[in-house]
Amino acid sequence: MPKFAAKKICLIRTSAIGDTVHALALANGLKKGYPNAQLTWVIQNIACEMVIHQPCVDNFITFDRKTGVSGWCSLVKKLRQHCFDLVVTPQVSAKASLISLFTRSKIKVGFDWHRSRELHWLATTHHIASRPMGHVQDQFFEFLDYLEINNYQKTWDFYFTAEERSWQKAFFDRISRPALGFVIATAHHQKDWTPARYARVMDEAESRLNLKPVIIGGPGSRERKIADEITALCHCSPVIALEKPIRHTMLQLDGCRFVISPDTGPLHIAVALGVPTIGLYGYSNPRRCGPYRFTDLLIDHYNDSSEENVPITRKTRPGRMQSIEPEEVLEKIEYALKKYPGKHGPAGNKK
Repeated sequence: MPKFAAKKICLIRTSAIGDTVHALALANGLKKGYPNAQLTWVIQNIACEMVIHQPCVDNFITFDRKTGVSGWCSLVKKLRQHCFDLVVTPQVSAKASLISLFTRSKIKVGFDWHRSRELHWLATTHHIASRPMGHVQDQFFEFLDYLEINNYQKTWDFYFTAEERSWQKAFFDRISRPALGFVIATAHHQKDWTPARYARVMDEAESRLNLKPVIIGGPGSRERKIADEITALCHCSPVIALEKPIRHTMLQLDGCRFVISPDTGPLHIAVALGVPTIGLYGYSNPRRCGPYRFTDLLIDHYNDSSEENVPITRKTRPGRMQSIEPEEVLEKIEYALKKYPGKHGPAGNKK
């Protein structure tokens, strides 16, 4: 039995694509421990689109911080309509702390003192045990450990509708070869790889490995600029799939044979969908924020061989992404073709 009895649970995790993936695994675990409880997730609008069809969540309270005071007033009004038995807050930020303060519950579980900041400790009543920094996904699972939810399977299980599956099929029916997805842009330019090296890998993948390059991401101007630079350097003609909504991006990632990505949200989506993913890491530490699965496909230029047992930190290492060579990526693709044979099919569950 879980540590606390609860019929109404609130999960507060509002932003970031990657952390929404991590929080989904936590939500599934909470539903496993509390199968008859009603689970409400406080979440921002774009992140909500990612998980809107998940059966483990009974109710979403959406929040758009860009709306300013009116948005906060609307959020507080929604929160005050509920009284929860348990609040789980795996997010350390002033925004999450304020939301927790406005949420009615006698039990609010947050991080330990050493990982708390921005009023997090004061906004929570119970705290998970202090541990050394580990992978971000494991930090979410620490809340399940604290709640004494045991023997659960670590699952993400993105759900898609029949209409979405039809859209996905139509998209990939236009591509005659197995798709090799490329995520080319992140929120921080130091995490990005270079256009010339992407172009080299795309050309080799199509001409020699019979894979069709597909550039996947959002419709922003920065993504478009990088895509234009890559295609100008390519001999092949990659498929450009930079569009909204985010669930289309998810479906595109889901249908790829493999995905190649630096440290950014779509990487974690692809991994959660079960798509073999080659992670490109140099700026940020993959031991903290790398792919949670398919670690055999990881290209790690952040950690040196002498640092195997060094404590994990948030320290970044600018310039290291440029040390990743196209040959390393091509070797990983060839390895993946042998290790993960067969065409990858849609991994998300149908609804």
